[in-house]
Amino acid sequence: MISRPAHSIRRRAALASVGALAVLTGMVLIPGSAQADTSSTVTVVGTSDVFDSDLIQQVIKPGFEAAYPQYTLNYVSQGTGAAITYAEAGTASALLVHAASLENQFVASGPPSFSYEQYGRAIFYGDYVLLGPAADPAGVMSGGQPSHDIVSAFQKIAAAGQDGTVNFVSRGGTPGTTVEEHGIWALTTGVTTCPVSTPNGGGSVPNADSNCGTPTLPSWYHTTGLTQGPNVVAADACNFTGGNCYALTDRGTFQFLEQEGALSNLRVVDNDNAASAPGGANLLINSFHAYAINPAAFSSNPNVHINLPGALAFLDWLTSPAGQNAVNSYQASDPGGPSFHKDAAPQITMRSTLPATVKSGQKLIVTGSLTNVVPGTPPLAGVEMTLSAKPNGGSSSSVATTTTDANGNFTLHFTPTADASYTVSSPAISQIENSSLSPVYGDLLQPTSVPIGKSTVTGAPTISSVKAHTGTVTIKGTLSPRVSGSGAKLVVYAGHASAAGLHVVSTVALSNGAKAFTVKVKLRRGITWKVRVKYVNTGTITAGTSAASSVHVT
Repeated sequence: MISRPAHSIRRRAALASVGALAVLTGMVLIPGSAQADTSSTVTVVGTSDVFDSDLIQQVIKPGFEAAYPQYTLNYVSQGTGAAITYAEAGTASALLVHAASLENQFVASGPPSFSYEQYGRAIFYGDYVLLGPAADPAGVMSGGQPSHDIVSAFQKIAAAGQDGTVNFVSRGGTPGTTVEEHGIWALTTGVTTCPVSTPNGGGSVPNADSNCGTPTLPSWYHTTGLTQGPNVVAADACNFTGGNCYALTDRGTFQFLEQEGALSNLRVVDNDNAASAPGGANLLINSFHAYAINPAAFSSNPNVHINLPGALAFLDWLTSPAGQNAVNSYQASDPGGPSFHKDAAPQITMRSTLPATVKSGQKLIVTGSLTNVVPGTPPLAGVEMTLSAKPNGGSSSSVATTTTDANGNFTLHFTPTADASYTVSSPAISQIENSSLSPVYGDLLQPTSVPIGKSTVTGAPTISSVKAHTGTVTIKGTLSPRVSGSGAKLVVYAGHASAAGLHVVSTVALSNGAKAFTVKVKLRRGITWKVRVKYVNTGTITAGTSAASSVHVT
């Protein structure tokens, strides 16, 4: 298990009050006053999920600064909506958030867009969990275990809240968690709710009555305005009439608070929404994306200085194998397992294997699929897939390409021409993930590749004619594959037709690129000979031998 830093939330939880909020959330900036990164600093404004779970402090900041020692990373922890506002004010060079219905608006702003790239880069995903008291007075759980039906859980909490026996503690505003919560309330039935505007992420919020013209929160529903960790701590303390607080949060923050001993009352009462439940199996997926801020959006403001090279370096590290593996291993040994799963690149799954040895000219077919690892995302259709071969001691080159079908499946056809190791790869992908949003929501996936094995090619020489004339035998034929490189040779074997074995009678060098041969050998007259040839190109192919041919030398 990764060791906890001295500034753990166990200590910070003791300060969980509005007055200590700046301590819990990191730096606090004023959106109206533009901030300037220097060439050696990278300010990232983003969701508190990754700060209050300690992912930034333990993994991302030290990992990035070790890989790019020329930069110091400063992280500003805010809710997603507030983080976007800060980014749009020029207060940071990069943005890290998790609310599709807010991110699409950020990207669509302008021109020029506040995002330097077409979309945000996929970096990792987690999930949301519903917390509540162990006694579960709302009856959310089934048989003492999560029911895996978050919409039903919200409906039960609302009903119990109306009876005055439970409370729901929301962050309020436009954090990604609140946007998720509003989306769940919109799926409930029997709960009085009012719509949330599209600029604020959409969905619905509980209301005291049906008058949405002057919305009033019900007495059991509380908004704190806090970031993720402090909001969970407030729900755990539950200083509201009737007590028994429930709250929605991300798994990473809950697990960190629990491991640090900062919680006394809350436990997970619902998670992992069932496929048959309203909203489906992917309702609680929590996807995170990172953006480099576009300096062009602030060209008229001399007070804004975006460190674009530093921001792109930050994104490159987050989406690199090293960054992805570091994030993926965080909390891996905790009882609830890892909270953040790498998703910067899609996954290639092969459905067929390469034969270890093939005969020259043999056509091969390999099949597989390309999938986005985030549950519930659309198939990766129309993506160009490349099969590359790396011969022994040579450089890699493409030998076949194809595109994925509507379901992300692909088939590659090729004919091996040399001993080689093979790799299947996909390029960087710009993908629409949610076309129902207006504007649409997309993201960027990184290139990926997977080795699929090594095949050796057996040379296939063929004798097309053998003619004898006054003691000289002329042998003609073809070579497959054609000669590659220097050092290839043709070995000629001959022996009496009645004898069991053949012996070497000639060795001839072959030129690079040759695909045919003509060789002459002297054989004793008056005898019927059996001849064959062996095609040798060490390091490129496995030597192969032709069928035997007979000739009578007169």
